[in-house]
Amino acid sequence: MILEVENLSVSFPTPTGEHVAVHDLSFTLQPGRVVALVGESGSGKSVTARSLIGLAGAQARVSARRLSLGGQDLRTLSPRDWRALRGRDIGMVLQDALVALDPLRPVGREIAESLSAHKWGTRAERNARVHNLLEQAGIPDPALRARQRPDELSGGLRQRALIASAIALSPPLLIADEPTTALDPSVQAQILRLLGRLRDNGTGLLLISHDLGFVARLADHVIVLHHGAVVEQGATAQVLGRPVHAYTRTLRDADPVRHPPRVTAHHGTETAPLLTAHGLSLDRRGPDGVVRPILSDVGFSLHPGRTLGLIGESGSGKTTTARIVMGLTQPDTGEVTFLGERWVRGGRQGVPEGDRRPRRRAIAMIYQDPLGSFDPRWTVRDILADALSVAGNRDHAIATLLDRVRLPASIAARRPASLSGGQRQRVAIARAVAVRPALIVCDEPVSALDVSVQAQVLDLLEELQRELNMAYLFISHDLGVIRRMCDDVLVMQSGRIVEAGPAAEILTAPRHPFTRTLLDAAQDLSAA
Repeated sequence: MILEVENLSVSFPTPTGEHVAVHDLSFTLQPGRVVALVGESGSGKSVTARSLIGLAGAQARVSARRLSLGGQDLRTLSPRDWRALRGRDIGMVLQDALVALDPLRPVGREIAESLSAHKWGTRAERNARVHNLLEQAGIPDPALRARQRPDELSGGLRQRALIASAIALSPPLLIADEPTTALDPSVQAQILRLLGRLRDNGTGLLLISHDLGFVARLADHVIVLHHGAVVEQGATAQVLGRPVHAYTRTLRDADPVRHPPRVTAHHGTETAPLLTAHGLSLDRRGPDGVVRPILSDVGFSLHPGRTLGLIGESGSGKTTTARIVMGLTQPDTGEVTFLGERWVRGGRQGVPEGDRRPRRRAIAMIYQDPLGSFDPRWTVRDILADALSVAGNRDHAIATLLDRVRLPASIAARRPASLSGGQRQRVAIARAVAVRPALIVCDEPVSALDVSVQAQVLDLLEELQRELNMAYLFISHDLGVIRRMCDDVLVMQSGRIVEAGPAAEILTAPRHPFTRTLLDAAQDLSAA
């Protein structure tokens, strides 16, 4: 099926007038071809994608001279027509997996329901198809994972389950909105191969991504959006290799892979650690009744003013380690010391939250899924005011925080659901730095941001670290970001630390085969 988009415009009413999110966008997507939309957060990429599946929003005003799929006029579809079309003719991989997946049921049941709604196969055939789809998306042990709810899966596993759901009915058109957000390089390579196979088999792909290396490896045609308007488009090699527009050059040059590695000073290591973890282990019983290790004997130290990176495949235990450090998950064994006092202790007794409360303001977290960490009823002003409840002039402080993470003051009146993924991530970062903690646990803090905003946010984090001597525990799948930000690195595989040391050594001369596999996959993705 051919997708034809001619003079597409999308606008939304606001208290101050009409906001045009997409202006006069045109392109054609042929079967077996890949068109990529790139641009900063808020440039109109996701709004375009949602408009093409009839989900732009109740208040959205969508107009186009032509908007058709396989000759069918999409402008005239009723809600019932759209429901029949989605999944069968158009598949969609949304950016926020935790929000897109039903939190109350196993992911396998959700995928099977999409098959059942379109009367695909028998129950046994649907179950077999679900397991096959999860395996195609790179999910290990698919029969087990199919029985787990989204909150029981890591961010990367959730994202892959969402991809499996989108391709369940083999739609001729697939819209992928940041399909590799928060995925480690080896899994990114798997998804790249999967999408490549779909393309080779005749599927048309509309790809939205801030990862220009991924775009370069997959896309035939690139459209660069800025404030909803096209500033440059053409063949991928031309646009990304020899960009004409200054904005495109800015996006390309902001890629963290192009940034020089962090120059590590050894300050702080001669003083007492800010945080020490020792012997952390955690087991969990799966839906099949089998107890499996989530973490095994994890330990490390983090000094003031330094950044420790955690890398490894999705599901390797990185986020679980972060949650234990935050005092949000209780380990079976081991302990964490923070600011010279016991912070976490394994076993049933643990450390009472009342003992931690006086030190709570000294530790903050930037979550991987910002939308899930916000109260949806609160405005951005409410979210930041809550964090600043003991910090003096809140209105001035809120305006300053928003400015530092490159958000306009007007965004304070909006709720998280109305923001783009990148805007939400920047609000999460503003909330974390609000009270200037001694330690920030950063779980994929820039995964949803385009490269130019990534660079600005990383500059901000580095600036704050220099000013306040803050420490970061930094989790990222992006080894370019790790290379830039981290003094030291821990490599995790299946809940264990398999390699540890200075970032410069680990990322240039790895000793463990698993680390070499990660680095090789990252190199392959960035070599385009």
